[in-house]
Amino acid sequence: MKLNKNKNRKIIPSKTEINLLFKKLFKINRSLTGNGNVETLKILNEIIPLKIKSLKSGSKVYDWKIPSEWSINDAFIINSKGKKILDWKKNNLHVVNYSEPIEKKNVSKKELLKHIHTLPSNKKWVPYRTSYYDKKWGFCATQELIESSDFSEPFEICIDSDFKKNGKLVFAEAFHAGKSKKEILISSYICHPSMANDNLSGIITAIYFFNYIKNFNTYYSYRLVLCPETIGALAFLKKHNNPQKILCGFVVSTTAGPGEISLKESFLGDHFIDKLGKIAISNENKRWKKYKFKPDGSDERQYSSPGFRIPTITISKSKYHEYKEYHTSADNLNFVKDKFLLSSLNTYIKIFNLLELNRLYIRNSLFGEYQLGKRGVYPSIGGPRAELRKKIGKLNNITGKHIEAFGWIMHLADGNNSVLDISEKSEIDLNIVIESCKIFFDKKLLKVVG
Repeated sequence: MKLNKNKNRKIIPSKTEINLLFKKLFKINRSLTGNGNVETLKILNEIIPLKIKSLKSGSKVYDWKIPSEWSINDAFIINSKGKKILDWKKNNLHVVNYSEPIEKKNVSKKELLKHIHTLPSNKKWVPYRTSYYDKKWGFCATQELIESSDFSEPFEICIDSDFKKNGKLVFAEAFHAGKSKKEILISSYICHPSMANDNLSGIITAIYFFNYIKNFNTYYSYRLVLCPETIGALAFLKKHNNPQKILCGFVVSTTAGPGEISLKESFLGDHFIDKLGKIAISNENKRWKKYKFKPDGSDERQYSSPGFRIPTITISKSKYHEYKEYHTSADNLNFVKDKFLLSSLNTYIKIFNLLELNRLYIRNSLFGEYQLGKRGVYPSIGGPRAELRKKIGKLNNITGKHIEAFGWIMHLADGNNSVLDISEKSEIDLNIVIESCKIFFDKKLLKVVG
């Protein structure tokens, strides 16, 4: 049994493609709502056709309400000498996301400092701050600026922003239909401005991961969702015809940093998506980190909430909260690398391959063992196991472990045990069991259930 490719073309992005997409998307001012999200989805639509969906401002989504649509045109601080010491157009992290408008002269240092966020421990970095659901105004600056002679009062300040009450929140979906109506979710969030690992790398990895999947005839159906964090994920779940169809999935985030590759478990911890993720990541990496589930982080909180209980895992390279550049201007294009993103993407692809091959098999005949010798997959001369192992090398690359797996497959392939189940019960490597099942399938000794 193998994955059948349905199109003959290159499906892994080049480093050039990845870097170009990073550069295109990095400076766009994304938020919960607004033109930046629409612009981002238009660019991604050039890679994969996306279906854009929306909910009007004021719409109720479970315990949340879609806020007014926010837009910003300009923001700055001018000091007493007439020098523009902070300019939103140069770095869109300089304004607290969802700031209300303000235009004021003769602002004192004392008053302005109440509305400026800095990072005293990293004086050259600008922090990322938001105020989505409580109307405030604010700036984000380097501590270095605050301590410099340029920070001289009185100040002229301006935030030219706007709230559209009849606006909307947008999110995007793409769907790949498989043989089964059971869906595997691939979700990433699009609401962060100008941070490369969080969350731009997640968007890019998710779009190319789905682009890979859609080139195969799959058993499961796959749904890509690109949405603003939290309320966007809830909006998607609200508009989905039947969320119960979603079997499990991936929340794709922070995939291109220099740290160790890691896996955050689902809320179950032992779901087959967890097990396949751990097998895939350990096959590819000698060193990796495992994070147990906590109801924090990204949209796994929404998908795993009691009304949905969708188990999702996250593969990261420099996981959110775990690196000092997180939610700062230092999470820039110099922090991420194309090779790191490709490493994460490759791990997601490995999990997809295992997921598709982890099928339920049933023997074509359930009575007794098969006679494997006449089918050329078992030595014709019997004897002690050690002696058999020496002879097995002549059997088309079949090893002693394959022979051992054959016995377990004949014992467990009753339509109720997946390939992963057989591997766990036999304590034989999953890849050996997959190869052994393929041998049996090709010999017409097994058939797939469903």
